Amino acid sequence: MEQGKVNQKSIFKNHIGEWIASLILGFLEVLSLSLFYKDSLSFWFASVLWILAFFGLGIVFSIVCYLLIRWIQFLCSPKQLFVPEEKTVTGWDRKHPFLLSVIVLTAFYLPWIIAFYPGSATYDMMYQTVQADGFIAINEHHPIFVTYVMGLCSKVGLALDGTFNSGIFLYTVLQTAVCILCFSAMLSYMVRQGAKRGACLFVLGFFAIYPLWGGAMQVGTKDNVFMGFFVLFLVLCAQLMDKDTSFKAGRWIGFGVLIILLCLYRNAILIILIPSLVVFFFVLLSDRKKRKWFALSALAALLIAQAFLSVTKNVYHTRTETGEILGIPFQQTARYIRDHGDEMTEDEIAMVERTFSVDTYRELGDLYYPMGSDPVKARYHWWATDEENEILKDYVMEWFSMLKKHPDTYLEATIAKTSGYYTLLPVVQKQKAGAGTTIQFGSDRLIIGEVVEASGGTLSEDLIPESPERLKGAQETLKSWYYFWLKTPILNVFFKCGIYFLILLAVTIYYAKRKCRGIVLTIPGYFLILMAIASPPNEHIRYVLPVAAALPLLICAAGKKNNA
Repeated sequence: MEQGKVNQKSIFKNHIGEWIASLILGFLEVLSLSLFYKDSLSFWFASVLWILAFFGLGIVFSIVCYLLIRWIQFLCSPKQLFVPEEKTVTGWDRKHPFLLSVIVLTAFYLPWIIAFYPGSATYDMMYQTVQADGFIAINEHHPIFVTYVMGLCSKVGLALDGTFNSGIFLYTVLQTAVCILCFSAMLSYMVRQGAKRGACLFVLGFFAIYPLWGGAMQVGTKDNVFMGFFVLFLVLCAQLMDKDTSFKAGRWIGFGVLIILLCLYRNAILIILIPSLVVFFFVLLSDRKKRKWFALSALAALLIAQAFLSVTKNVYHTRTETGEILGIPFQQTARYIRDHGDEMTEDEIAMVERTFSVDTYRELGDLYYPMGSDPVKARYHWWATDEENEILKDYVMEWFSMLKKHPDTYLEATIAKTSGYYTLLPVVQKQKAGAGTTIQFGSDRLIIGEVVEASGGTLSEDLIPESPERLKGAQETLKSWYYFWLKTPILNVFFKCGIYFLILLAVTIYYAKRKCRGIVLTIPGYFLILMAIASPPNEHIRYVLPVAAALPLLICAAGKKNNA
C-alpha cells in the first residue's frame, strides 16, 4: 500500500515537465476544436455546466497528451534506441547504410517523379520562374538565389522543348536528389552512432513508404531543398560533439557552404541560424580547435551570404517585405471588424482604411478567413517604403487600442490561425487560402496564364506546364495510395503538423531532464515551428517537413550516451 503511494507521487513529481506541457496542449486542443467547429469560444462560458464541461474536456485531452508524451519518450529512450555496448551488430546494411538508403529512397521516390511529370510546380515556383526568365520583375518575396536556380532550370527546359515542362522536371529531380542524399547522410549517422537495426529500418521505411514524402518530392518548391540542407546541417553539427570525428579543411569548407545555402534558400533564416550557432558554439564544442574553426567557418559563411543578399538587393532595387510576418495581427484586426465593427472609433476606421487597400473598413471583415491570412494580407501594401512604415506605426497604436477592448477576439483569431501547428485534431483540415494538411498534385497554372495573357500574343500558351495524358492512370493510382493514408485513422497521424511538435517537445523534455547536451540541436526546430505559426496559412505541412525530417537525427544525437 505504501509502495503504491510512493509510485503515485512519483508520477507527478518526476514528470512535472510532461504534465505542464500536457495541460497546456490539452486545453489548447479544446480551444482549437471549438474554433474549428463553432468559430467561437464564448459558448463555453454561457453557464456553469458549460464551464465544467470545458474543464472536464480539457483534463481528458491533457491526460491523452501526457500518455502520448510518455509513450514517445519510452520509444525514444536510449535503451530502446541503441545497441548495448557489449553487443556487436554486423551486416551489409550496417556497413553501407548510406548506399542502402540512397537505393531504397530512389526506388520509392522515382515512381512519384515519373508519374507526375513534369512535377506539381507550386504557385511560388511558377512565380519565381517567370521572374527569372524576365517575364515580370524580380522582387524579394522569395529568395533571389532560389529564383536564379529555378530560372536556370527553366531556361534549360525552354531551350529543349520550348515549354516549362523540362525545366520543372529538372528542378524536381534536383530537389529530390538533394533530399535523398541528405536523408541518407542522416541514416548513416544513426547507424554509426549505434542505433538499433530495427530503429534505422523503421526510419528508412517511414521516409520510403509513407506517401507524404514521395508526394512531397514531386512538388516543385524551395522548401524541399531547404529541408535537405537543414537535415544535413544538423548532421554536421551533431558530428561536432563526437570527439572521434575529425573536421579537416574540406569538411569545414563544406560546413560553411551549407550555412550559405541555408541563408540563400530561406528568407529570414538568420533569425534561426545566429542564436542556434551561438548556442552550439558554447554547448556542443568542447575542443578548442573545433571551436576556432567553427567560429571562422560560420562567420565567413554568414558574411558571404549577407554580401550576396546586399548585392542582389542593390542590383534589383528590391525592398524589405513587411506583410508576410504580420499575418496574425492582421487576422486579429479583420476578426475584430467582423465581430465588433459597430464599436470602432473614427480613428480606428481611418487606420484600417489607410493601412489596407479596401473601399470601406467593413470589407476587411468580409475577407476574414479564420485559418489563413492571405485574403486579408493581400490588401496590405507589401513593401516597406518610408510611407508604409509610418502607416504601420499608426496601425500598431490602434491595434493596441482594440486589443484592450476585446482581448478575447484577438485570442480567437490567434488560435484559429495557428492551432494546426501544435494540436492533433481534427486530422484532415479544410482546404482554402493555403491552409490544410495535404500537398499539391498538379502544377499551378495561374501566374503563367496571367503572363501569357498580358503578353498580348507575344508568348505562347505552350509555356503553360502540362502532364501527358498517358500518365493520368499512374497519377490516379498514386493519389489513391496517398489519400488512403490521409483519410485512414491512425495512419494519417503523420500528415498532421502537430504530431511533429509533440514528438519534438516530448524528446526535449526527456533529454533535458537527463542533461544531454545534444538536445540543443532541437533549437532550430522550435524556431522553424514559430516561423510556420507566423506564416499566412494554418497547418501548411511543407513548412513543418524540415522539422519532421530532422526528428530521427535529433532523437539519436540527444540520446547517445557520449553526448550527455
